[in-house]
Amino acid sequence: MTDETTPGVAAVVPPPYPQTPADPGTPPSPPVGGTRRGRRVALVAAFVLSAVVVGGGAGAGVLALRPQHVAAAPAPAHRGPAYGALADGNHFGSLGDLLLPMPSDYQEGPDDEALGNDTVLGKDQYERYFNEQFRDLKSGDRKKLQALLDLSHIRGYALRSYAADSDDFVAEISLLQENQQRAKQSAEWTKAFADATGVFRTGPAIDGFPHARCYLPPGLPGDKLDHMTCTDAEGDLLITMRVDGVAPLNTASAAALFKQQLTRLAIPAAAI
Repeated sequence: MTDETTPGVAAVVPPPYPQTPADPGTPPSPPVGGTRRGRRVALVAAFVLSAVVVGGGAGAGVLALRPQHVAAAPAPAHRGPAYGALADGNHFGSLGDLLLPMPSDYQEGPDDEALGNDTVLGKDQYERYFNEQFRDLKSGDRKKLQALLDLSHIRGYALRSYAADSDDFVAEISLLQENQQRAKQSAEWTKAFADATGVFRTGPAIDGFPHARCYLPPGLPGDKLDHMTCTDAEGDLLITMRVDGVAPLNTASAAALFKQQLTRLAIPAAAI
């Protein structure tokens, strides 16, 4: 990683990781108050929160990718669960299995713009996805962005969307598998960025997961829709949930869904 600004790259997406493990970086401070410029800063920050690394909406191309069960890591030699978390924090099994299955009070949600509503990408597919999302960049700038974000440690990516039966919201949960240090840094950077801007509304706490954080963009009177992003790191996984729904958003129900996902990934072992 370098702390130099890469021309033609920094304006596309800020680096999702701190420059050093001990320093999550100092995000820019937005103007205080409800000015139009302040709201624009909040929306840009919301993009960062909901699009760590590349995220949805960075490009309009749709890849011809079919959902796959890509192994997150070899299963333990002894007979046991097909997926779960080891005592050292690393997860094994398919990322599709590590994602929360559809709860009884939810149904399949809408497609992500680029990846559908239930997709698992291996390392090579993720790199193709990255290149597709930023295909409008010049080749040299795209390579600089790849180096800046350091995609070499990425092992896999998965997402699934959920539509609540009784609440007017949809949620998309994604898992990004990397090494443990990177996953932790990503979650810490997101928290530091959101806290430093001072424009986000703090979402609900996730009982039993003190490091998980949920944020909502600043609301304005008359807003008909609301949004929330929750993040946490469990071992080698960065977990992100994006929620969109009718205002006022049922944040308690959304937080309960996120807790179900985190519980499935809990260390030392995920339960089947």
